[in-house]
This record gives sequence, structure tokens and C-alpha cells, in this order.
Amino acid sequence: MNSKYLKKIFITNQVFPPERHPSALMFKQLAEELHAQGFKVAVGAGFPNHPYGKVYGGYKKKLVSKENINGYLVVRGWHITSTSDSYIIRAVMMLSQGLSFALAGLVIKNTDLVICAAPPIIGPIISAIMGKLFKAKIINIVFDLYPDILISSGYLKNRVLIKLAKLIEKISYILSDHIIVLSEGFKKTLINEKHIDSAIISVIPVWLDGRDIVPMKRNNSWRRQMGIEPEKFVVLYAGTIGLVSGAEVVVEAASRLQSHQDILFLLVGEGQAKDRVEAMAREFGLNNIRFLPFQPRERLSEVQATADVSLVTLAPGRGKTSVPSKVLGYMAAARPVIAAVDDDCDTAELIREAHCGLVVPPAQPETLSDAILNFSQDSEARKLAGENGLKYFECYFERKQVMAKYIALIEGLFAGSIEPGNR
Repeated sequence: MNSKYLKKIFITNQVFPPERHPSALMFKQLAEELHAQGFKVAVGAGFPNHPYGKVYGGYKKKLVSKENINGYLVVRGWHITSTSDSYIIRAVMMLSQGLSFALAGLVIKNTDLVICAAPPIIGPIISAIMGKLFKAKIINIVFDLYPDILISSGYLKNRVLIKLAKLIEKISYILSDHIIVLSEGFKKTLINEKHIDSAIISVIPVWLDGRDIVPMKRNNSWRRQMGIEPEKFVVLYAGTIGLVSGAEVVVEAASRLQSHQDILFLLVGEGQAKDRVEAMAREFGLNNIRFLPFQPRERLSEVQATADVSLVTLAPGRGKTSVPSKVLGYMAAARPVIAAVDDDCDTAELIREAHCGLVVPPAQPETLSDAILNFSQDSEARKLAGENGLKYFECYFERKQVMAKYIALIEGLFAGSIEPGNR
């Protein structure tokens, strides 16, 4: 028997298919890859309820739910769900979801490695404690820098709670054998501001299976089904419309370009800020902007291909705490990107390094609208930027390449060739 089958891996993440959140699909793929490589895999996840807080049909909350999926186990422990938009209630939901991993841990009983991805703050500490009890190694994947996001956005103001959140964050880092961050910028922040040993930090980006999104013609069946005329120049925002997205600038740019009847702004996705952004568009009385929910996975290539230019936005100051994964979809579809983000953030560096679009300041609708107009009038620039993005994606963000880095790291930890953190 392959010796890998003696190694058990437990992945904790708050979302998992059938949820359509990008990280849900990514960690399904990671579980599949680890299983294919010969590891025994279990996943601890919440009951599917993203993004509206209502449990999906076909699922019923109970103390513990177990599913065998293609050779690996998915364990869902009971947690709170709510349709409320209240930040406090959502925080309580995430807290309970982190605790649900402990219930999942009782089911799997032991493991050799815990890979933690979410929910923020509470997820890593619960996962680390489980790893300690199991005498397992711990990999902490940092998608977003919490509690930094909450503090900088003003959602966390209480000094006592800030100190507690920072303490929990620090302990989770200390207990980790290894930490994965998405970019060099995140790594520098952990080293310089969090004082984490660089030896236990690896930069491994998010990934996308290139078979899920492929370049297609802009005038496709999905576009026709949505009633979008061939002559419309489509500005696409596809993905999560979250609290730090700064997507309000898209509505403001659409307002400035309302006289350009050939330009259509298309926002496809869900998220905590969607209702606010959609209400803002109604207040402006815009007829050049449309909102659509997440689309079926099998239609993603057509959705992305409908775009003439694609947008990624972040609120000012958020670029150091978040890297939007939607950029990968744009690149895989060979579409040019306009990034309304801080000039010194990782997303801006990615766009410049890949030569796949333009970077403009965040929260400046006049600059964003000018960039959109410039691209609308230069088909050659759009074509070149799209081709550059596709090439860069295939080199650095394709699923196969990124999975190889995960496997190498995990095998190195088990073999002792990668030095774990001090615990």
C-alpha cells in the first residue's frame, strides 16, 4: 500500500460545494487532488448557506452530517445560520461555524495534518487547537488579513475586542507549523508587522482550473439569452460583491457614462454589499447597469467572454488585506482588466507584471470611467492585454501548477525537509 494512505489530512473551510463561493470550489479541488495523491482526506465545512444565510434545499441542519464524496469525507457540524445582514449576527455565525469544526473533529477522531482556510480569526485557532490535540501538523492558509480588515473598515472598534482578536490571531500563527499566504505583500506584512518567522511562510496563490473558464467569442449563447445586443460594449464585474470590494465606484462610473448608450455595466455575483450597491444604482436611476446572480459553473466561460473589459475594485486601503480571486477568471478568459485599487497593493502589481490591463486609483469614478472609455476606443490594446493575461494565468495560476506547490509543501512537512514552526 502507498505509504501516503497512512497519512490523514483534515481540511477546514466554512464554505464547500454546492456553494458557489470561489474558495468552496478550490478546496473541493484540493481535497480531490490530495485524495488522488494517496492521502486519506476529510473536510470540515458548514452547512451550505452562502451567501444569504439560508440552508440549501436537500440539506437539513443536525449535530453532525457526513457525506462520502468521490473517496473523501465531508463532515458538517451544527452551526448558526441567519438571513440577517447585521455584522454582529454574521460574526456570531462565523464563531459558531468555527466551533462546528470541533464537532467535525470528534467524528474524524484523529489526523496527521490540519489545513485551515476559514472562517477568519476563530477558524484558525479552533483548527490549531484540534491539531494540537491530535498531535498533528498545522497549515494555516491566510486568504485575508484579519482582524486588520475589520479594524480598518471600522467594523471592529472596541479596544478590548481588538486586543482579543489580535491575540487570537497571534496564537494561531504561533501554533501553525506553516503559513500559506497569497502574495508577497501578505508575506511582508506577516514578517514586518506580525513578526512571524519568514521560514514558516510560503507564498502560494489562489488557483483556477483552466478547463472551467476558456476564451470564447463575445457574441455567445449566454449573451443572447440575457438579451445583450452584439453592439453593446460590456464592462463586467463578476464575483463576490463584498464589504471591502469598493464596488460602489462601479455605479458611480456608470452614472458618469450614462450618455454612452453603447456601454453596459454588468455585475454578476452576490455578496454582503450587493444590496447596497444595487440600491445605489436605483437611486441614480441608471439604465446602463444590470445585476445578475451567480451563474451556473458550466456557463462561466460564456459569462466571462461576454465582457469587452473586466473590472476588479477594492475600497481604499484594502489592497493590503485582500486579493480578489476574480482576476484569475478574467485572465483565463483572455479579457483585459481594469483594477481600481491602491497603486502599491498586490493586485496592482499583478496587473502591471502580467501587462493585462490598467490600474487606476480606488474610489475615483472619474478616473475609472476615463479608463473604460479609453479601452472602448482601442480594440488592439484590449486584445493584447487579454492575450497577456491568459499567458500569465497559464504560467502561474493554473490548477495543476498550484496544486503541485501544495503537494510539495505537504510532503516536505511530513518528510521533515521543510522545517515546521515552533509549537
